[in-house]
Amino acid sequence: MAQLQKLSNRVYLLPGSPNTLIVLDNDKAYVVDPGIGDGRTAAIAEALGRLRAELAGIVLTHGHTDHLAAGLELVRPGVEVYAHRYCVPLVESMEARFLLVYSGLVTAELASMPLVTLGVTSPFDWGHQLPAGMKTLDLHGHTPGHTGILLEEDHIAAAGDAVLGEKVLSRFGIPFASNLREWYERLPTLRELAEAGYTIVPGHGPVAGGSRARSMVEANMAAVERVYNYVLDKIREMGGATVEKLTVMATRDLSAVEPTPRQLMLNRTAIHSILAWLHEEGKVEPIASDEGVVWKPKQL
Repeated sequence: MAQLQKLSNRVYLLPGSPNTLIVLDNDKAYVVDPGIGDGRTAAIAEALGRLRAELAGIVLTHGHTDHLAAGLELVRPGVEVYAHRYCVPLVESMEARFLLVYSGLVTAELASMPLVTLGVTSPFDWGHQLPAGMKTLDLHGHTPGHTGILLEEDHIAAAGDAVLGEKVLSRFGIPFASNLREWYERLPTLRELAEAGYTIVPGHGPVAGGSRARSMVEANMAAVERVYNYVLDKIREMGGATVEKLTVMATRDLSAVEPTPRQLMLNRTAIHSILAWLHEEGKVEPIASDEGVVWKPKQL
């Protein structure tokens, strides 16, 4: 069972993938991203018992299964569930989640995750103040409503999947996001927080502060730039390619993971967002062909 770690007088970390924060507010507690996996719910319940705190709310950085599944057995009358209003459909609907993550419906077997939904009782916007001094921060890109949770009193930022630990990043190579351009453009916000002395808690990877936090954020920026340049270079080199072809090549060349059907579908979503970015910049254009949609270099 994960060891509870104290980050400040009232903020505790339950390490995992994803990481979970427990924020105390007198005798109440708020769980940020309860996570997933055998024993996770029990670990949270045990931690709350040790802290002698009653669960008052679950706060989600976004609506992906690995961040919310353990919350199913924690929810009961009186426990609020908080999520950004743009992420409410993802939290409450597996179909919406599949469409955003995989660009289409998939089976539970292919998703390799439990089909878990929660009911959001307290939707919020960015810049809102939540209980226990939690402030919501715009870190969208991974999902449309992805939110960071700022604990200004403690100088801690729960970043969710707006930033990845460097080992996770090097293994997968292609950061997953429904919109990698927006994900990339939010990273300077986290770099500024690191420079201001905040401890950054990524969804996946070790907690980091100071120069290590800044290095982690900059590694994520470099990873997006690497994928962006790879896709553009391949399109120019080959004279055009489908998103499927680009996804297979990028997965093999940039990551250390096996190109399974699930991984290719995840990476396809990220690569498609790169193509949208390049198209917006006028660098590529889609052409209909017998192969499907081929992305070609735009003639200047």
